[in-house]
Amino acid sequence: MKLAVKPASTALFQSPAAVAALGPLRDVEFIEMPVRTVINRCQNPRLPFRWTINPYRGCEFGCVYCYARYTHEFLELRDPMDFERRIFVKRMAAQVLSHTLARTPLGSDPIAIGTATDPYQPAERKYELTRSMLGVFAQLGGLDLSITTKSALVVRDLDLLRAINSRSRLSVNFSLITLNRRLQRTLEPRAPRPQLRLRALAELSRAGIRCNLLMMPMIPGLTDAPAAIESVVRAARRAGASAVWWRSLFLKPSAARRFIPFVRQNFPEVAKRIGEFYARAVYAPRGYDERLGAVFDRMRAKYGFAVDPRERRAPARAAATALAPGTQLALDVG
Repeated sequence: MKLAVKPASTALFQSPAAVAALGPLRDVEFIEMPVRTVINRCQNPRLPFRWTINPYRGCEFGCVYCYARYTHEFLELRDPMDFERRIFVKRMAAQVLSHTLARTPLGSDPIAIGTATDPYQPAERKYELTRSMLGVFAQLGGLDLSITTKSALVVRDLDLLRAINSRSRLSVNFSLITLNRRLQRTLEPRAPRPQLRLRALAELSRAGIRCNLLMMPMIPGLTDAPAAIESVVRAARRAGASAVWWRSLFLKPSAARRFIPFVRQNFPEVAKRIGEFYARAVYAPRGYDERLGAVFDRMRAKYGFAVDPRERRAPARAAATALAPGTQLALDVG
């Protein structure tokens, strides 16, 4: 399949023959993207990491709320569906990473893998970019590394994760916003089901790897009922999670073009409320976040998770920036 849209810089892409060699698979097109660097400096001092890595651009999981859809606009791909249908593969990621680390000392600055795309999306089964980069990190020591994913595929790399964990500080963050399988499948059409994520979290936790659960985003009227929140927090405790973090829906215009029509079609009963929340803002109202924060404080305390007082003072802004690959309004993209 040939890419019909002219990219911002054709020098970024391989020849049509190289593109054809990568795919397509189902209705997804894979495009090889040569890169000069795969690790990018994050300049925002408020964020808990200083380096970001994204081995792919775009994500097959197709989560309807995903804020990272805007990243395809840098390639002049403005249809919000392109983000899940046209996946850019950084085929030489491990080699570029190895060369970069040889001349750029990172020290103990935190490194986050998977800030704008899931590093264990289905393409990883074939291309193994994430695994190859973990192989590079496994040869080093003294790192502070985190991985964020929705996928149980991360368990495949338990050998490398153990090796990294023995010499560096490692955490794996599992994104999970609901245990309702029908709702999850509607919101995240190609993402692994909740029980698979919890099972993977438990397996890594038993192996001595720190795992956190991310309830991000909380969607007004769909995933924010106290009973639903408690069910996820309770499941996280049973699976061995070390922490539970949350944030409410963050809706950039590029994501809104996909999400708002979806909500109107599939959940008309909450469409008006969401429309009012996000008509003139990318964040939920402060009052909503304060009420939701109180629920999370209560649930985390009940199940033995720490409550961060900084998050309670500014729940939307603090949580929304917790895992973003830069500032929420001007993100760095790896």
